Amino acid sequence: MQVYLVGGAVRDRLLGVPVREHDWVVVGATPEELERAGYLPVGREFPVFLHPETHEEYAL
Repeated sequence: MQVYLVGGAVRDRLLGVPVREHDWVVVGATPEELERAGYLPVGREFPVFLHPETHEEYAL
């Protein structure tokens, strides 16, 4: 499983401004694997999960 920071957080870091939120994309995992790792499924139309500790969103 590989996890990548994407979206506005990458832009903000490149611009040197404070990052307000993190968007993550997961590659090489299944929804079942994320659930076994403790991630909570929250996406209805897309496979989106909440991290068990940070509650940040991770998308497959």
